[in-house]
Amino acid sequence: MQAPARLSPEQLIRHGWDVFKLRPWLCIAMFVAYSLTQPGGGGGGGGGGSFNDIRAMGEAGTMLLTMVLVGVGLMALLMLVLAGPIRGGYDLAMLRLVRGDQSVSFGDLFAGFSKFITLMLTMFLSALAVLVGLLLCVVPGVIVGLGLWPAYLLVMEDDLSPVDALKGAWALTDGYKGQLLVLALCNFVLVILGLLACCIGVFVAGPVAQLAWMGAYNEMRKASGAYSAPSGAQDSPPMPAEATDPTVGTPPAPALGPGDEADEPDESITIDAPLKD
Repeated sequence: MQAPARLSPEQLIRHGWDVFKLRPWLCIAMFVAYSLTQPGGGGGGGGGGSFNDIRAMGEAGTMLLTMVLVGVGLMALLMLVLAGPIRGGYDLAMLRLVRGDQSVSFGDLFAGFSKFITLMLTMFLSALAVLVGLLLCVVPGVIVGLGLWPAYLLVMEDDLSPVDALKGAWALTDGYKGQLLVLALCNFVLVILGLLACCIGVFVAGPVAQLAWMGAYNEMRKASGAYSAPSGAQDSPPMPAEATDPTVGTPPAPALGPGDEADEPDESITIDAPLKD
């Protein structure tokens, strides 16, 4: 029986920081590229005109507004299409760093394009599930989000279909959603602190938070018995022992020699009740 995953936020964030220090510029570059491709808000524009031709100004403003809305819509659609594959490549690259694979390069960010359709559908299905949960009084949406986030990694690692990846993610996080919520809150505070540091700190806090999530995934995979250490894993800074091995601190039983025999209870000391006549 596998021991449960140890998802201490302190240990996961500390480990994420240790991994970040090994490849800081790579982590920052990939974080920036990943953030730019995720669905987000857009900007707007304005127009001017002459008071002598109010109608012309109104038509020009309407045309400009239409162009802006179409542009924003196309950009949002492009982000939605690219978000899944980029997310898959980014998550896998950061996971490889957590596992000690120092061969990761910036180009690995685009590894998800080899599973473009699968990752795009995974993103749409997971987003739809979270949206439905949010409409059902917010809390279910949070639970669904915490339960489905590993789906992209399962597509990348196990080559699962979108539906199977979502089912596998939900099963993988079963029993850990409370701990994952605590990790999410700690990562949120970490990113806020990064923003308060003149916004520059977010370029450190963001990658460290992502590495902490990948550490949590790695621990859950180990606990599920579906993980084998890749080559090069010894180069990664190890998780603190108390967070990964519950047997640390327990001295091993002494080995028996060829002529030794296991100790047996001493039966030489007995207390006999006196016999009665």
